[in-house]
Amino acid sequence: MKSPVLEVKYWFLMACVGRYGRKQVSAMVRVRNEEDFLYPAVESIVDYVDEIVIVDNLSTDRTPLIIEALRREHPDKVVYYQYPHEIRKVGRENWELASSPEGRSSPHLSANYYNWCLRRCTKPFILKWDGDMIATEAFYRALEEWRLSYKPIMVFHGANVHPDMEHLVAAKVSDREKLMASLTVAGLPRWVTSLTYDSSEPRLFPRPLAKYDSSLGWTQRLSSPYLDLFGSRCCHRVQDACFLHLKFCKRDPYSGYSPDLREVISANVTVGPPLSREARQLLQRWQIERRLEQASVFSG
Repeated sequence: MKSPVLEVKYWFLMACVGRYGRKQVSAMVRVRNEEDFLYPAVESIVDYVDEIVIVDNLSTDRTPLIIEALRREHPDKVVYYQYPHEIRKVGRENWELASSPEGRSSPHLSANYYNWCLRRCTKPFILKWDGDMIATEAFYRALEEWRLSYKPIMVFHGANVHPDMEHLVAAKVSDREKLMASLTVAGLPRWVTSLTYDSSEPRLFPRPLAKYDSSLGWTQRLSSPYLDLFGSRCCHRVQDACFLHLKFCKRDPYSGYSPDLREVISANVTVGPPLSREARQLLQRWQIERRLEQASVFSG
């Protein structure tokens, strides 16, 4: 049982959440070379959040043009920033930089990049969204349920779409320890050994006092007093997939990983079960295959 002091702190934090009235949300979208799916990723959430902060990190494709188009279409919602520093890749590269005091203050460290993006958001709650995620109906329902609740954090996951656009991605090997044995730095995303994506990561959380740190070494980690004090008690957990994750459908899905981690992830991908009818309809609605064909033409 929680101590009386923690109980008081819990309800104080809940009162702080309540004082904002309707929970206003800034979607934080960090992108680099996301021309394939950025437009539908943003359009799928633009009517459900109060602000979309897009931060471009040195894209060399048509991503900046797509961001400008989104900003023209939604001038009251979309805000655009540029982050001019190369970010170390997830895995050994990030770990090497995070291993020294100088590295932990570097603008090239992913945690510092994430915190820079957080500071550009103006609403009291942050939705961590990616340029290869398409919201599902489950997301809209869950977001409304979360807004009506007193829980400040929403934990949800997505479904990895296979490049054939007809199946989910499955893992050849589900033994995490076995996969990590071949890595120079022990660290592996949870979704590498499952059908879901980010099944335990808080993706919607209060902005006050939230920050990302490098305590994991190989990647960044969200730190929040809500999680630190109360754990799952303050989390609204969603069972259904809240987005289709199109990472594996991109032309270079592993560009953000250090070489050995890239090899482990790519070698573990195989064809999973067929997509649901809803998922197929969602891909058709956003013309995903057509967008890939157009991107190939522009890049050719």
